[in-house]
Amino acid sequence: MLSQADNDILTRVGPGTPMGQLMRQYWLPALYSHELEADGAPLRIRLLGEDLVAYRDSGGRPGVLAEACPHRGASMFFGRNEEDGLRCVYHGWKFDVTGQCVDMPNEPAESNFKHKIRAGAYAARDFGDVVWVYLGPRQAEPPGLPMFEWGLVPEGQRKHERKGVRNCNWMQGLEGDIDTSHLYFLHGRLRAEDPPHWGVYHPDKAPKLEVVDTNYGVVYGARRVEDADHIYWRTTQFLFPCFAMFPAQDDGVVPSHIWVPIDDTHTLYWGLTWHPYQAYERSLFSLGTGMGNLKPSQHGRPFANWWPEPSLTNDFGIDREAQRRQNYTGIPNITLQDAAMTDGMGPILDRTREHLGTSDSTVIRVRRRLVQAAKALRDQGVTPPCVDEPDLYRRRSCSIILHSTQPWEATLAGWHAGLAPMPAAAPVERTFTENFL
Repeated sequence: MLSQADNDILTRVGPGTPMGQLMRQYWLPALYSHELEADGAPLRIRLLGEDLVAYRDSGGRPGVLAEACPHRGASMFFGRNEEDGLRCVYHGWKFDVTGQCVDMPNEPAESNFKHKIRAGAYAARDFGDVVWVYLGPRQAEPPGLPMFEWGLVPEGQRKHERKGVRNCNWMQGLEGDIDTSHLYFLHGRLRAEDPPHWGVYHPDKAPKLEVVDTNYGVVYGARRVEDADHIYWRTTQFLFPCFAMFPAQDDGVVPSHIWVPIDDTHTLYWGLTWHPYQAYERSLFSLGTGMGNLKPSQHGRPFANWWPEPSLTNDFGIDREAQRRQNYTGIPNITLQDAAMTDGMGPILDRTREHLGTSDSTVIRVRRRLVQAAKALRDQGVTPPCVDEPDLYRRRSCSIILHSTQPWEATLAGWHAGLAPMPAAAPVERTFTENFL
């Protein structure tokens, strides 16, 4: 369990909080690039407790401004996007993507007041079909964008699968990704002989974890016995501050989730996959996969088009008969099964009341790394991991059967670092079919 003080450090992300200050050292994804059209309508977004508007200027540059106009606080969401700037429609003040006021038509022509006024603005860049925002102190010279492999491969080798607002603190979602022991319960079918589309199955439901600190976060191998001579390894990556890569599929496709804090009690959840070496035979975007139907545009709210219908208000579509006969939850798919657990914990989990076991060792380690990094930044000004080493983000995860004599970390080192193909798996016929819905 955590102390109340450390739980607050871990979960509170507003301006001036330790974790909020840590998060502001990093680039965070906010929108798909296609959501912002040049000279198109601004969009409301909210990151780390700050209300913002995003737009794309005439030259195609993304801009992110404080929603409140610095003149009289009117919402820039209603602004007119024109001629390389966003104009507040209240009194006509216009701002470029850097926040500089470039026109002030309600002041005398001879006035130089506009040169003294700046809107709150944050650096924004396109990378990997995504608009990234940097909310930190180095606005004039931000750190480099995180060089995730999925942003570097050709478009046909990555697939954006989902984005949505989750009604829980960001850490609850992240902890689900780095917790392997729930796999064959929450996402599992009841019997090995049942159809694979009812869920995954493996008889070894108590994995032994080997957790390793890295210079970018944490990696672990989850060891399950496949047969007398072979081990089924599932490796997962945590990368500062809110990125996770859970086990790759047999065909080399690597999946990733991103958990961006909207505020203390809401999270922007991203899901994507990529293949390091070959193109997909599917579309670049298949948005909403696993999230269920999305609500009609939520006017007046940030990320208006990304609020899923399935939620605690409809129990995530649970089917009690399916739960009795088919799988552990009766909830339609993995994404919603996860959401039911993390949203069901409440807006912010009280970690002072937990009782953790050995299967929670990765969760414990990641919490410790995050809290330590936030305190080091707050107390000694220590730059958190990866901020100035963007190439560290070129990582992968793995799911593979190895001979029991093969050390997982050494065998998979080249693959994990994005430097080599996945090593050959042991020639074992799988007894237990996987299916990730």
